[in-house]
Amino acid sequence: MDLGLKGKVALVFGGSSGIGFSIAEGLVHESAHVIVASRDFNNVDKAVKYLKRINPTCKIMGKQIDLSDPKKLQKGLVEILKQTSVDILINNVGGPASGLTQDIKLEDWDKGYQSLLRSNIHATKGVIPGMKKKKWGRILTITSTSAREIIPKLPVSATFRAGLTAYAKILAKDIGRDGILVNNLLPGPTNTARLTELKKKSPAFFNSMAQETALGRIAEPDEIARVAVFLCSAANSYITGTDVLVDGGYTKSL
Repeated sequence: MDLGLKGKVALVFGGSSGIGFSIAEGLVHESAHVIVASRDFNNVDKAVKYLKRINPTCKIMGKQIDLSDPKKLQKGLVEILKQTSVDILINNVGGPASGLTQDIKLEDWDKGYQSLLRSNIHATKGVIPGMKKKKWGRILTITSTSAREIIPKLPVSATFRAGLTAYAKILAKDIGRDGILVNNLLPGPTNTARLTELKKKSPAFFNSMAQETALGRIAEPDEIARVAVFLCSAANSYITGTDVLVDGGYTKSL
């Protein structure tokens, strides 16, 4: 199937590792040009070099951007948009502080709001004008099953990711007739560096997460990425304003 991504420009936040990197790799395989954005310059540099080897015909660029810092995000966006318009935006950020609701500090709630919700709105507002001019665009946010079902000790994640569900649905209505589709992707337990650390600290808990899926195993990042690439492609012409679960049957809610 031709996904119609050749020549499209994708900005992938958190694109230097984990699920974000797998999405960037999937887009490059489909001949999209990719801008890898992440706060760690060394990881960005490594990702860019690797992606260039996969498909030398694609333009691959790296940008060091910290989504927890509004000024750095604004500066990075302005610099990117001076060079190119963006057809595909992947909003992707790591998990916020965890713990019991009453024990989490107010500053950690502030950080969660900035990194999970405000940065998403900020980046989205930046790329929409260019998408409207082309009458084509895809905005995809990688969130979590915590947006749909409460996970113990993840109140910050649940609160702001649930907000992203509402934001995507409203935004999709506002800009759908401009040819722009807006969705959220909700991965379940996925074999990333963060989960690898969890496996070392608590093998029993890690195994219990795997057993709670319908398939009895943790997802690999590329399994999440394949769905993301489809949602961001021309092959997806009618899915918008929704949460798409890619969790192997992990979520119990209807």
